[in-house]
Amino acid sequence: MQHLTRMSFLSAGLAALAGPAFGADPAPTTIRIGSTPDVDAAAVIWQVPNGVFQRLGLRLEGQRLASGSTVAAAVIGGSIDIGSSSIFGLMNVHLKGVPIVLEAVAAVYDASSPGTAFAVAKDSPITTPAQLDGATISVAALGDLFAVATSAWVDQSGGNAKSLNFVELPVPTAAAAIASGRVAGALLVEPALQEGLERGQIRVLGYPYNIIAPRFGITYYFCTDSYAKANVDVLARFRRGLAQEATYAFAHRSELYALAAKVSGVKLETMQRIPFDLGTGLDVEMVQTVINYAARYKFIPRAFPAAEMIDPNALT
Repeated sequence: MQHLTRMSFLSAGLAALAGPAFGADPAPTTIRIGSTPDVDAAAVIWQVPNGVFQRLGLRLEGQRLASGSTVAAAVIGGSIDIGSSSIFGLMNVHLKGVPIVLEAVAAVYDASSPGTAFAVAKDSPITTPAQLDGATISVAALGDLFAVATSAWVDQSGGNAKSLNFVELPVPTAAAAIASGRVAGALLVEPALQEGLERGQIRVLGYPYNIIAPRFGITYYFCTDSYAKANVDVLARFRRGLAQEATYAFAHRSELYALAAKVSGVKLETMQRIPFDLGTGLDVEMVQTVINYAARYKFIPRAFPAAEMIDPNALT
């Protein structure tokens, strides 16, 4: 079973629903895109025939890579053109002096319809974040956004984040690990969150992302500064395609859910309970909010202007 986040299952559906291309460039420009299974199911999204991008003269090839750091290394090394990864990882790459730039938001968290929540076993005695002291918590990758948000949430609730024991587990397997007692809890994304709730394995303890901001970008599409400067028109068409996908999504929800269920292997009834929210464009203030949060809680060594890591052409 392919597991998609609420953002990526949406994009997977858009591809086939958009229909055949008309008047597409007979020799479209190929863009190689990479992301992780837990962040964005690019291999599923971009392998579905996508009329939107074809009409824009683009051919998208997706790769699924092991981790955000692997995606960043592939972008920097030139084996892929555009990556999709957590904003926290990308901030650290930027602070190390690596010339990468953000092109568009890939996934958005919205507190009004959260698709990410911290879960514990359904019969767990834990009722507050402070009771997680000394607990073993699973995350997709050590030091990732899950770990950062969970740590701050526990501290703000009167607990001691330094006492937490983080272990790496793929998000789709985390609910089962919680139910079996292997870990005390985990921050889960859709559809793993909804599936775990429906199976009676877990219950929601809270929403750690709310302390970052009511709405912010979780993952972003990015590339090297040199690729951005050499491919201004290609990237403009790529961003245009993302915007067109988002517009289509909100007008064709029922079709989209049905196709997303087919692509992912997740039950249609489960998919229909999952809220979706596609970001469009690139909001500097949204990026700055996360940078300031990370610096305030010492998860990055210092704050910096968000514009430093954004392709200026993406703001026009």
